[in-house]
Amino acid sequence: MDNTITLPPGYDATITSGNNRDADLPAYSSLSSMGQVVPQNLTELSEGAPSKEFSYHISLKGNNSSASLVLYGNASLSKHSPAFLGGSRVNGLVKVNVESGESINAVVISIQGKIISGSKQHIFLEYTQTLWSSSSDYHKSDGKLQGEHNWPFKLHFPKEVTLTVGTKDVPRVEVFHLPQSFMERHAKASIQYEVIARFARGMLKTDHRIIAPFVYIPIIRPEPPSQLRSDAYERNTTIPGPIADPTGWHTLTPVQIQGKLFTRQATISCTLSLALPLSYTRGSVIPLHLVIQSNDIQALETLSSPHAIICRLRRILRYYPDENKTVDPKLRREELEQSELATWWPFVESPSLEESSFQRTLSGEIILSPELMPTTTIGRFQLEYSVVLFPFDANSFHPENNDILSDCAVEIATAFPPGPRQRMNVQTAIPDRLRHAF
Repeated sequence: MDNTITLPPGYDATITSGNNRDADLPAYSSLSSMGQVVPQNLTELSEGAPSKEFSYHISLKGNNSSASLVLYGNASLSKHSPAFLGGSRVNGLVKVNVESGESINAVVISIQGKIISGSKQHIFLEYTQTLWSSSSDYHKSDGKLQGEHNWPFKLHFPKEVTLTVGTKDVPRVEVFHLPQSFMERHAKASIQYEVIARFARGMLKTDHRIIAPFVYIPIIRPEPPSQLRSDAYERNTTIPGPIADPTGWHTLTPVQIQGKLFTRQATISCTLSLALPLSYTRGSVIPLHLVIQSNDIQALETLSSPHAIICRLRRILRYYPDENKTVDPKLRREELEQSELATWWPFVESPSLEESSFQRTLSGEIILSPELMPTTTIGRFQLEYSVVLFPFDANSFHPENNDILSDCAVEIATAFPPGPRQRMNVQTAIPDRLRHAF
């Protein structure tokens, strides 16, 4: 009989919690299936940070023989499952109480990271440490481990893993950062981590195992913004646009839009800019800048209405079930999701110039949910984001086609960049149904 126990993600434990916070990191995603609840500020990344204990038990052969695996997760991150931050260590303890008659040859602790899709799994991280073996002749009586014994352990997370990817004919070696735990109800693949305590019993005998899932959160920190934008955040002044701060923005190629305004033809040009660097912390915002130009003043006024501009964050999850990424698209698992919608307001550096010109300029921002999964690439699993500008949505204007106007890849990070914090424009806090009153 295989005496293996895999604790469910919702397994609860009651131990201490800490109140020390670290303002360096924003809120993280609530992985409901893993029982993770994360506060707005996280516990400091030090070995002395408060921990929360999680205990997992199995019974061994014999009336009172038992084994336990104890994990000490970050108290501020862990609810039903232990959680660990990038750069920290997995601290724990293995305990056994062995009566006569139970044979244990070795006690081994290991950590695994794997991508799971359906019944298939791909292990990208595996680290093993032997806590005790019979060859050491330690705590043995008559050739068997007996009595009560404790083995503390500390497992170090590597910052990166090296994997062989590509096809069998053309393999290549690449280095990847460890990804965050990922589990969504309808996703075709998930990323899971486990600590496994194995009690080896020798040939022809089934080993005892305790398998404990945990949550891993990497620290991904963007580079700081431009000096002018940092000064604006610190002084609570208007963020300078691409003209005043050219090194602080990434400007996309202008797009020409043809369409009908009521019954006549109209041509409009729009230019979208995103704040640099193109890496944004979840729980913060993506600053945007949009210039709309047209010789048709009516078309210009119609399409420069904040409600006519449709700009969203797009997420694409790709998982390749085999090593050949050129397989039939029907076999490739790809999920596309549109999420956060940008909010816009007039950006006027020179009101008189703006009114007399054939141009309208707007500032915007996309509020990033603190529950976003960070940008991830690990072997066959890819989760990517982009900011997408869609055709304008105005009743009186009908574009000739509905193709995407602009698309810019961005990175979603997990930690704030150095320097002053980004702020949200006050208009974004006003519900849509009330904005007309302000």
